[in-house]
Amino acid sequence: MYRTIYLSAASHMFSTEDLNAILSVSRRNNQSDGISGLLLYHEGSILQVLEGDQSRVDACFERIKMDGRHRGLLRLFHGKVDRQAFPNWSMGFAWPNDIKDGADASLKGLEQVVKELPSLSKIDRRSATLIRSFFVSHNDLAAMLVH
Repeated sequence: MYRTIYLSAASHMFSTEDLNAILSVSRRNNQSDGISGLLLYHEGSILQVLEGDQSRVDACFERIKMDGRHRGLLRLFHGKVDRQAFPNWSMGFAWPNDIKDGADASLKGLEQVVKELPSLSKIDRRSATLIRSFFVSHNDLAAMLVH
């Protein structure tokens, strides 16, 4: 099992429609490529975790690097891991706004995603630290993360 984690900045603030488009394509491609992961987005900051076969994750990462919707891409981690952290998510998504009843069901509010996150203590230490750091770097999100 191979994992890549990267951080980037959105080239513009994403709307719900922008996020729907990103998630729709990501989920379709990831499902066909056997990639799972997590996308965190908050106030223009993006953290994404991709996991699966190394060649497929690397190919996905190369496509992402060419995507003009973000800039300043920084690969924080890449390497072999013992197991998937997100085996059931073709692309889990976290957005800090609670999605109200009647809203697009493909977008989940951050609180809901945090509840669905596997215990970070079960994820390798480096990956858990990077995910926690994303939350901590946004003071308004830090209190939401269960330690």
